[in-house]
Amino acid sequence: MNEKKMYTALKGIIVLLFAGCTVLCNAQILDEYPKNQEFYEGGSVNFYKEAHEYLVSNNLKECDAGEIYQPRIIVTEEKGIKFIKDTDTANIAKNKCAYDLSRLLIQNLKNWKPAEVNKRKIGAVTEFIFYPKDIMSNYKPGYNASHFVKYAQYPEGVKKFKNLFHDNFMMIFQDYAVQGNINLEFYIDKNGQIANPRIYPEIDNRSFNIDFMRTLARMKKPWKPALYGEIPIKERISFPLNFSVIYTEY
Repeated sequence: MNEKKMYTALKGIIVLLFAGCTVLCNAQILDEYPKNQEFYEGGSVNFYKEAHEYLVSNNLKECDAGEIYQPRIIVTEEKGIKFIKDTDTANIAKNKCAYDLSRLLIQNLKNWKPAEVNKRKIGAVTEFIFYPKDIMSNYKPGYNASHFVKYAQYPEGVKKFKNLFHDNFMMIFQDYAVQGNINLEFYIDKNGQIANPRIYPEIDNRSFNIDFMRTLARMKKPWKPALYGEIPIKERISFPLNFSVIYTEY
């Protein structure tokens, strides 16, 4: 890829990153639920139980066994739901039945639970695995999709990846005088590639974001993708970092 094409690709990625931030930042919501908090009353087990009851009682058609989808939503402080746009149109097309069914389900379940910070309700982003076969005909009491997931793995371990991240990015953070707590988030897609990376709190510096994306693009070694049973799925990876005179890993 020549320099012009690389710049165009990076520019497009950065636009998508900021577009995603517009939804999250303007709404003043959490990027994820605080530790030990659940997005649904009664936790994930009760969520899948009520999902099963809704789908079966309404005689909805089950999808093919190969279809799986992972919706990403915002649970608002009023216990409402907002969908986060999925730009992976190829994956949606491949799993159209699961996609449509998940959206119908989300719109009709009632017991969504907002996050809580200092005894105050606040909206938060969450996502879950929606595999119709196991929620409908294969459903068993106590089902929780996360129990069937083998999570993504970096070939040399996550600690090695964090060290590579530090070695590649320390100079950039120093050059732009970025200090303090930074959260790195990205997805490992079904092919084991890094997708949709971002850092938050967002850094409002176009040059920094271009350098950040260019450097991340050099870290090309593929991961082993996450699996739900034998089906490859995407996985969100998030870990906190602290950049100061001395690099610290939490």
